[in-house]
Amino acid sequence: MSTPIFKKSVTNFYLLLLLIILSIASIVFDKKYPTSNNIRVAVNDYIFNPMQYIIKTPSSFINNLIMERKTIDDMKIEISKLKKDNLKIKVNLQRIDVLENEVTRLRAIKAIKKIKNIKIAKVIQRDVIPNKKSLKMNIGLKDNIKMGQTVMGVNGLIGQVVEINSFTSKVLLITDSSSNVPAIIARTGQQVIVKGGSQTDMMEISFLKNEANIQKGDLIVTSGQAKRFIASIKVGRVTDVVNNEGERFSTVTLMPLENINDINEVIVTSDEDEND
Repeated sequence: MSTPIFKKSVTNFYLLLLLIILSIASIVFDKKYPTSNNIRVAVNDYIFNPMQYIIKTPSSFINNLIMERKTIDDMKIEISKLKKDNLKIKVNLQRIDVLENEVTRLRAIKAIKKIKNIKIAKVIQRDVIPNKKSLKMNIGLKDNIKMGQTVMGVNGLIGQVVEINSFTSKVLLITDSSSNVPAIIARTGQQVIVKGGSQTDMMEISFLKNEANIQKGDLIVTSGQAKRFIASIKVGRVTDVVNNEGERFSTVTLMPLENINDINEVIVTSDEDEND
């Protein structure tokens, strides 16, 4: 036997009967008195609607609070994700910068023309020769390194190989006072001798007459004289020219084009084929 949907109750029956009578009376009243609609509107606006608003306000407030909290949590998650993405982008940008610098360096090395023998070496130690400005690199006899080979960077001359071991070699820097580089003034072609200066990281031109055509900013390059260095390698730029009154020679100061003290990688070159 099925269970009835509505349980039998006298109270419910009379309540239903009352609602039916009120509905019929409302319909009849509306038909007979059309202006009664204004009364219904007023009752809805001033009684039922405010009551509904008051009843719904707590639940709406709670729902809005829950939604706002959820939105704040979602925003925090999104901000955290964006921060992680931003960090990844910054890391990748660093790698891109490194790769760009590497490409630039390799292009500069490739741009060195008319040099048949090129080897790239790491600087492993500095000031390796007593009282001399020098460095040690990680290639030697096993790499066919020879005495007197030119050592340079991508920007200019660094020095010359002066000592060779099986796995390493020592380089005398052009900024050392005992270094002498046969060179020319690129603008005029005049031959000069560049030696290490008394100032740190600076060089000087020896025995240049006061009337010589030289000026600040002139580029000095190797001449290749006596085959001591490869010709046409940049040595430095003139930073100061002083004509000494009462003397024959000027004081000319040069700044190397390569940052010798900070360089970590060098290029060892010669005009000879590697098999010579």
